[in-house]
Amino acid sequence: MSALVENKTIFFIGGTGYIGSAVLSKLLKYKTQYPITALTRSAEKVELFDKLRDDVKGLHGSLSDLDLLEEQASKHDIVFNTADADNVEATKALLKGMAKRKAETGHRPVYIHTSGTGVLADDAAGQWETLKIYSDLGANPDAKPPLLAIDSLPDTALHRNVDLMILEADSRADIRSFIILPSTIYGLNDCDLVANGIGNNQSIQMPALIKASIDRKRPGMVGKGHNIW
Repeated sequence: MSALVENKTIFFIGGTGYIGSAVLSKLLKYKTQYPITALTRSAEKVELFDKLRDDVKGLHGSLSDLDLLEEQASKHDIVFNTADADNVEATKALLKGMAKRKAETGHRPVYIHTSGTGVLADDAAGQWETLKIYSDLGANPDAKPPLLAIDSLPDTALHRNVDLMILEADSRADIRSFIILPSTIYGLNDCDLVANGIGNNQSIQMPALIKASIDRKRPGMVGKGHNIW
């Protein structure tokens, strides 16, 4: 086993967010530990990351710092992006950096990206139900030629433009990609990074719906309410 494989490093984007802080907290509990560089827009949270562990380093920057993203992606074996599913330019920079990593080391970096189930959205608007179940385990018989159901989603679907860029890089063997599709997420995040003042303990969608219901003094319903989640 090469030194590279034995000493993997992680570049983590979105570690202060609702999803990212929960994921990063889990990583920090693994028996096998890898050095982690965590990107954050907050100078204060850079210091808090630095205090977590000797091999965790905070890095001040944002998804707008394209040169920084490319540089960091070229230096690490695993990249997590739990920050923004739709940032095309940031994704291009990360993929470019990981392609450099592959060219320099001969190993495909791993890219773990949070997209979303918005890619499955239709135009029902509550007017009808659907029993269609999407899976990446079997082929979609309606596709010509038959494709995995997830692969046969239209290119115009929400988040799909970025997902396709990642899949293309994977098909070129520049990276090994894992695209996660979180659905509506909710509940208070009580992970360690929240306890350390780094992570966000609130989601966005459910609190917004709850606030709208409180303001209107009644719950909302889309269309006839026939949609199924």
